[in-house]
Amino acid sequence: MEVLLPRDVAYTLAKNIVDTEFDDLPTKAVDAAKKSIIDTLGVIVGASGTIPSLSGLVDLVKEAGGKPESTIIAFGGKVPAWMAAFANGAMAHCLDYDDYDWNSTYHPSSAVVPAGFAIAERNRPINGKEFITAIALGQDLGIRLALAIPMERKPPWQRTAVLSIFASVATVTKLLKLDEEKVVDAFGIALCQSAGTLELRKGVGTDIGGMYPAFPAKGGVLSALLAQRGVTGIKRCFEGKGGLFNVYFSRWDRETIISDLGSKFTGAHISLKAWPSCAISHVYIDATLSLVRENDIRPEDIHCIVVYVGDWAQGPCEPLPARQKPATILDAKGSIPFCVAVAALRRNVVLDDFSSSALKDPKTLEMAEKVTPKFDGRLNIVTGAPPGVVEISTKGGGTFHKEVKHPYGHPENPITWEGVKDKFRDCARYAKNDLLKHNVEKVVELTLQLEHLGDVAEIIEQLA
Repeated sequence: MEVLLPRDVAYTLAKNIVDTEFDDLPTKAVDAAKKSIIDTLGVIVGASGTIPSLSGLVDLVKEAGGKPESTIIAFGGKVPAWMAAFANGAMAHCLDYDDYDWNSTYHPSSAVVPAGFAIAERNRPINGKEFITAIALGQDLGIRLALAIPMERKPPWQRTAVLSIFASVATVTKLLKLDEEKVVDAFGIALCQSAGTLELRKGVGTDIGGMYPAFPAKGGVLSALLAQRGVTGIKRCFEGKGGLFNVYFSRWDRETIISDLGSKFTGAHISLKAWPSCAISHVYIDATLSLVRENDIRPEDIHCIVVYVGDWAQGPCEPLPARQKPATILDAKGSIPFCVAVAALRRNVVLDDFSSSALKDPKTLEMAEKVTPKFDGRLNIVTGAPPGVVEISTKGGGTFHKEVKHPYGHPENPITWEGVKDKFRDCARYAKNDLLKHNVEKVVELTLQLEHLGDVAEIIEQLA
């Protein structure tokens, strides 16, 4: 007797992608999507002129050639859409400055925005309302998948690397106007490309740990285009016996994925980063900045700094010698001791603090040696990112203590539109292309009015 299995949740998600229109989006979701779009573009532009290894990746993409469909931002030149998504996706997380969802510990936009713009150029004209809708759907789907997976003390998978290809598929299939069956096919094709372990973060001395969104950005475009051409995919890609959840995570909550689907958009609560470092470090940066500013603690007065960490924040402190003296820019951004040292020394944390020369600065390294972690089980991850605690002891015998739960940039402590624009302008100062720097205000203007724009590819023309 044939056993009829229930339809995979992929069909529910596909129907929502097809049915959702711009007018269905809450105002907060529209605003958040627009902020994420300009924020992601800014981070890409900033990475183009500051991460040396990107040149090799872009050279390889250009060397491969192909139909000139979509632009490599800042570097210039056009390549097939999926390879433009690959190159731009590689830049979207290199600075570790892209947006973040604290509840799911997931990066919602580093794959979907590059994928979306690649298709917006290939299939132009795509108007602003269509583009915002597609980005909002991608953000929402990725966060829902991430929220459905219980937090684990030592999860083996890097959830953004594994899940964001499906978010990228959501964005691209919406822009391509695929029907439900083809969206399901695109999800099923994407499963063949879903990958990434936590060694991306736990390992040191790597470039690819910052470039990994290249793969889901490219994979989302490629999967959707294959489905559009009639290639069928795995029909039970999420809940099948060999589907995503059973193989990768073993436990998941289906109701979290589908609850209020189409009416509640989780992207409305995305955080934009105030500092160019791993999200885990932000509570510690905020606490350190508060302590040195409020108590006027000078660098020369600091005897030692203790950062209290749970299981989630322990990784960016180990091995301690490598974290105190990081070998690469990405290692520095992923090091709580180094980020805290910068905050204590300079009373701010900016892109210049993570240049190749800054990593060798003797004052920063001396301060980093004073930063040591102390485990506190009360700060273990349970649901969402836990708080961070910093304690500074001075040579005069004073001890100053600060706990931060919601760092600047968190939805409970958000960055304003003015702050978003200032961040974009600052990132643009580091652009690979000097001509691009003169188009900064035009990009800001176009993004602010995005829902009224007839062809969003005009934005990329300013960044070519």
